[in-house]
Amino acid sequence: MSSRPLQRKIMPAAADSAASPIIVHIAIGPCDESGYCPTRASGNGREVASALFLSEALIDLGRRALHAGAQHIDDVQETGLALGRALFTAPIRALLLEAAHTAVAKGARVQVRLQINAPELAALPWEYLTLGSVNVWQPALRADYALVRVGRRITPPPPLPLRPPLRVLAVASPGNHHHLDDLNRALAPHIRTGILTLRILPDATPATLSQALADEAPHVLHLIARTTLTPDQRLELDIGNRFDAGDLIDLLADATDLRLVTLTGGEGHGSTLNIAPVVCAALLIDAHLPATIGFSMPLPSDAAARFTAICYHHLALGASVDLAVTIGRAALAHTGAMWGAPVLRIVPDTGVLFQPLPRRAARPPSVNRPLPFIAAAVVCAALILGGRLFGTSAYSPFNQPNPGQVAPPTAHVQEAPVARHPVLLPLSLPFIEPSATPTAVPTPAPSPLPALIGYTVHQVAAGETLDGIAARLGSDAASIATLNAIDIEAPLRPERALAIPLFRTGEPAYGLTEPVRRGNPASGKVALTFDIEIDDTTLYAILDALRQRRVKGTFFVTGRWVKRFPDAARAIVADGHEIANHSLTHPFFSRIGLDGMANELRETERIVQETTGRSTRPYFRFPYGDYTTQAVVAVTAEGYIPYHWSADDRGIPAWLDRAVADPAWASGGILLLHGRPATAGALPGIIDRLRAAGLEPTTLGETLR
Repeated sequence: MSSRPLQRKIMPAAADSAASPIIVHIAIGPCDESGYCPTRASGNGREVASALFLSEALIDLGRRALHAGAQHIDDVQETGLALGRALFTAPIRALLLEAAHTAVAKGARVQVRLQINAPELAALPWEYLTLGSVNVWQPALRADYALVRVGRRITPPPPLPLRPPLRVLAVASPGNHHHLDDLNRALAPHIRTGILTLRILPDATPATLSQALADEAPHVLHLIARTTLTPDQRLELDIGNRFDAGDLIDLLADATDLRLVTLTGGEGHGSTLNIAPVVCAALLIDAHLPATIGFSMPLPSDAAARFTAICYHHLALGASVDLAVTIGRAALAHTGAMWGAPVLRIVPDTGVLFQPLPRRAARPPSVNRPLPFIAAAVVCAALILGGRLFGTSAYSPFNQPNPGQVAPPTAHVQEAPVARHPVLLPLSLPFIEPSATPTAVPTPAPSPLPALIGYTVHQVAAGETLDGIAARLGSDAASIATLNAIDIEAPLRPERALAIPLFRTGEPAYGLTEPVRRGNPASGKVALTFDIEIDDTTLYAILDALRQRRVKGTFFVTGRWVKRFPDAARAIVADGHEIANHSLTHPFFSRIGLDGMANELRETERIVQETTGRSTRPYFRFPYGDYTTQAVVAVTAEGYIPYHWSADDRGIPAWLDRAVADPAWASGGILLLHGRPATAGALPGIIDRLRAAGLEPTTLGETLR
């Protein structure tokens, strides 16, 4: 998965009163020589048996990852579909659905635990497990079906009482210092508000790392180092000299406050399977260290930082570790297909890692000090990954309360679709699958704010900063960054329009009088935007075309359409696209008055939020392109920026001709397409022509940067 995903908040554990999760424990293997892998699933008071059959190509991928190191994956999404088809056989789907019904009745959620006892299978990217192509269900992205890996049966430590801040110790190997910079930037809002602290140790040595663990007493160790599994089954990290895994375990044994270790691996783009960090992370688990995160595919430094910042923030608020990781994955999914790279392994029955206490004065923000790290070596990866040394874990529900206030899982019973859209499970076998409602992911809120009193829109002037805009207009810099999906530390582009949440009275904004018609003209990007308000059949065809070309877009939906086709709206979000507001009933805005405008926007936002968990802010498009200056002002007062277009369906061919001749003229363009069969048919050609001209087709949000 690339991986950024939303307004439902996870509250501190102390405030939670939800029921414990319903556990579905799935044990796979070991496999016999013929490739037969017995699979057992237990939960909801019963157990079922099944078998796992994977293609030889997938099994070979796992074997090569174990014995030959990093392996390229052409299409990780297809890999996830293949794994989902193999694992979720009819008996296991039925058990899972029963657990979902029970969870609904108890106001709880489901946790899916994978115990994989076949090493060549454990090396595969199970976090991408997917069912369905129309009604997409991906448990690793859903807080109501959190997905974790487990190994041996040991007793986890109780939640650690935490008086903020959460202490993070970050270590990087030579050549990876930019990862530390990105992590520092991603954590900056939470450091400023005292939620956590960050200690950075570039170029560490065993002695200085040992000293730092003693001095800082970290709660989280964040290790950035290229990790390699050698042909002779040794783990090597490009830090220090021949520092093996056993020595690392010994080093961490005295870190009594440490509850989580994250191993990100080196730099990458989420397309190479490298299970060495996952193996190393599995080694570290014990009764004192109940949770680790290992990246099965190396990510770009900014993506890795974005995931961990969101994850650590929610851990500090008292979220259970599986929910915090799910939220971080969903943030990655918002911008690409790297979301399945983080692999969470826990001691069974681990829930909340940190129990927040009343806050005391925050520690000073991060101070970069040199200290080193080491290499882990000499491990039998097959045994560690597969868990053969540990035996089979029995089913056991959590004892910890669920700290996440999330909607309980829905439990729709549905037959495999047989028309209009390809089905990847056997059509001859009717099946039951969980619903495709995507997980709602909380927008990070670094500190308590006054009540929201309204919105405005501001056009950035040269030299302005988020802090300056927030102070002058009566807002908050982090809230502005979150609402507009921008990096809080990045410079602002002059003339860009920003939606501004208002928390107190301030100066007037420099607002809009007409819709925005172009993104960043220097971006080299073109926004693919779709107005959707007719049917769902064409929508699925458009999603397929975008998926085949690995392109994301922005979908302006009407509230009426979302109510009629809720699964289609969820499919937009599940595929990682932006969802935006196109009114409730598609009226002419020049004819409905101010109250009518407000109702059209608010009802659509409510429907989309309840259906998908996503907010439509800050993107809006006037139906028919019909607007007045008064209508623009009314829209901005609701927290939306209205967008027009550079060319629509009929004008796109001529626009493309000019774009090919003059790409600089087309850069930052906004293309308007509608949910029509002709659009789905033309879309691959449009994407190919844009790319041939050196232009990147993408979302509206990316084009505005």
